[in-house]
Amino acid sequence: MNLIPSRPVHILAGIVLPAVLLAGCATHRTQTAEVRPLLSEQDQSSIKDSDLRIANSALQSGDLAVASNVFTRMTKDQPNAPEGWRGLGTTQYLAGELEASRKTYDEMLKRFPESSDARMGLARIAVRRRKLDDAAADYQAVLKKTPDDPSALAGLGATLDLRGQPSEAQAIYRRGLDKHPDNAALRANLGLSLALNGNPREAINVLLGNTGLVGDLPQERANLALAYGLLGKDDAAESILTANLPQSVAQDNLEFYHYVRQKLAMKQTPAKAANPSGAKK
Repeated sequence: MNLIPSRPVHILAGIVLPAVLLAGCATHRTQTAEVRPLLSEQDQSSIKDSDLRIANSALQSGDLAVASNVFTRMTKDQPNAPEGWRGLGTTQYLAGELEASRKTYDEMLKRFPESSDARMGLARIAVRRRKLDDAAADYQAVLKKTPDDPSALAGLGATLDLRGQPSEAQAIYRRGLDKHPDNAALRANLGLSLALNGNPREAINVLLGNTGLVGDLPQERANLALAYGLLGKDDAAESILTANLPQSVAQDNLEFYHYVRQKLAMKQTPAKAANPSGAKK
């Protein structure tokens, strides 16, 4: 959702209380879409090495003010080099300056109409602003050019989940995993979508994969803990949480899982009552 940084996190609303899950537990970041690497080898040859080193170092260390200053200078000194615009848009996004970031990516797209990076940047901002139709259109534009782009697939899937279309979202994640079976963002998103839509056991199988071991991505571990919690396996969920979190925070997460489990049960009960098993149609 691999740095600078590795594509930002989109938090999945799923089918249960979107506002609650979006605010969620402070420790339970859920859905992931990656950020493209800031500079390719081709990019690096077109700008000053000193500017590149300073900008990258500042961004990686979290000094967004310095990074912003350097990237802004790059856009003025070399306006026809895409890396300055991309770097500035990324920095502004990470600083929470969404409108400034949107304007930067808009300008980048005007200068470089075929830029997938500009489209991806605009899509991430649209998701943050819950302009989901706009986000879907931007992700689809990227996929029209590069149908198997794992980051665009993860982003589109997250957008569909947030629009309340989990079946379509899961199909997108599976399509991506068919081409990129080791992609952590796609796996984390699919696991979360399954867990929040009544399939926590399948979510666990997806997140553990063929090795039976959860991946290194924090979202994979968080989503696996959630899946165990929704399945009622609190001990397994707690063991995952306490590997990286204080006991008190882990307990808060467990209580959150209980709450979500109750809401899922309430949602499923009316559906069963409306069409009891074995009822004649």
